[in-house]
Amino acid sequence: MKDIPNSIAAVSEEWLLNILVDQGAFKPGVVKTIKTQPMGEGIGQTGEFCKVLVETQSSEQSVFFLKLRAPIEGMHQVALRYRMYENEVRFYKELASNLEVRTPQVFYADYNPDTECVALLMEFMEGWHSPDQISGASHQQASLAIKDIPKISAPYWNRTRELPWLPTMKSEHLWATISDMKACEEIFYDRFGADLSISKKDFGDIIDSWPRILTELSTGTLTLTHYDYRIENLFFSSDESEVAVIDWQLLSSVKPSWDFAYLIGTNIDTDLRRTRQQEYIELYLKGLLERGIDYSEAQLREDMKWTLLGLSVIPVIGGSNFDAENERSFELFKTIAVRHFETVGDFDALSVIA
Repeated sequence: MKDIPNSIAAVSEEWLLNILVDQGAFKPGVVKTIKTQPMGEGIGQTGEFCKVLVETQSSEQSVFFLKLRAPIEGMHQVALRYRMYENEVRFYKELASNLEVRTPQVFYADYNPDTECVALLMEFMEGWHSPDQISGASHQQASLAIKDIPKISAPYWNRTRELPWLPTMKSEHLWATISDMKACEEIFYDRFGADLSISKKDFGDIIDSWPRILTELSTGTLTLTHYDYRIENLFFSSDESEVAVIDWQLLSSVKPSWDFAYLIGTNIDTDLRRTRQQEYIELYLKGLLERGIDYSEAQLREDMKWTLLGLSVIPVIGGSNFDAENERSFELFKTIAVRHFETVGDFDALSVIA
């Protein structure tokens, strides 16, 4: 374990050079200069990002992507509480190679719990792009993203017990969301309540039912989920024929409808979702069936009621802890919250806790 910088400003050329040489990216003496270029302001809520620009003695240039701990203390504490840093490092070291889904090539991944610092140095996906979640995914982007969800969930369908470190909703740090959601209840509704389709009473019912929701999400068929499967955690190739999935900080063992519900429920304009919803459901189920998983639409819709309620954790906790002075972050969490609770209503999710 190398000493890991706690911010992009603390990253030294020597630290980067040692990693690149140790990991075999360059031979000793080949690198002429290394520079960092901060990026992703207002996007990486639980990480600080930069480009790493490398020039060799022969003037060849390479670009890498570096991700460190969250720069905002509130989001850093959220990341620690939910083991986000540890989860992502373990994913790239232990799981990425077992999945059909495309992920960035990682050259270095490490987490130091003593200093609470994390570093992931990976390929910079030149020419690929990540859509703006506020604007929302296009139909083509949503369809491609849906096709990739079975690549994540099918290999570990009802097999997540083979990964004892993988969190479930009953893991201590996720069970702790009972108190976290209660603590965030007033903050979240004060910030966004006026824009939401859900009443304060119904929202309060979700908070009060949180132990039951977590229990339901920990029973029945469970599988590997990305957990934060939103459009800004996906990169599309220039012609949008391929997609790569990033940001595996929250991967968990949950009901299989989780990633699908989150994608269509918060990443797509509500009118587009309502128009194409049945098509998206059939596309998702077809992808599972092609991988030997017979998951009925009736079961999916029933599971989605619980997963949609459980997904409230993302806008509520995230929307209560971001830097309130960051206008882009405010718009992002407002958009997520508005779309989410519209989807909760459309699927009649509140009926299961009535």
